[in-house]
Amino acid sequence: MPFLYNLFQGVVGGNALRRRIIQTRVRATPGDKVIDIGCGPAQALQSLPDVEYLGLDINPDYIAFARRTYGDKGIFVVGDTRSLSSDTRFRDADIVIAVSVLHHLDDEEAEDCIRFAYDALKGGGRLICHDACWIPNQGTFSKCIMSHDRGRNIRTEQQYRQLAAKVFGNVHTWVDTKPLHIPYVTIVLECKK
Repeated sequence: MPFLYNLFQGVVGGNALRRRIIQTRVRATPGDKVIDIGCGPAQALQSLPDVEYLGLDINPDYIAFARRTYGDKGIFVVGDTRSLSSDTRFRDADIVIAVSVLHHLDDEEAEDCIRFAYDALKGGGRLICHDACWIPNQGTFSKCIMSHDRGRNIRTEQQYRQLAAKVFGNVHTWVDTKPLHIPYVTIVLECKK
């Protein structure tokens, strides 16, 4: 339910976090081609400048919501990185983003997702991922909350790095131990082609 998802994100601070990630890590400029893997209801569009936006998600309700809400501000496609791997619209991107996607995918699916991003990017382009992350000495309450996340494949910083490094030669990570209004830990990966 897109409305409930948006409401929950607002309550826990997810919308503010998404804006911060887009402004400080994505850093899109007007005219950039941006592909949003797992776009959900395409909330990223609220924080992006005037870009050529392509969003994909496996949930048709999210895509329908995005089409109703944003109309011609983007192209919204139902599908995943495997089913859309040969779709030529997903080529020559300046930036690919995947916000809260990788921790929903097993290692093979995540590697396919990262490979899709690599293939979609032009030379010098960047993949920006943002996901839940386990850290050493993580608090009990944080572990409890994160263990109830729908994503069953939360990884450590090192595991995310190793996964991305199978495809990208240039991978940087940043861990945030207080990104939300609830005890939670996240990581940003920036992978450059």
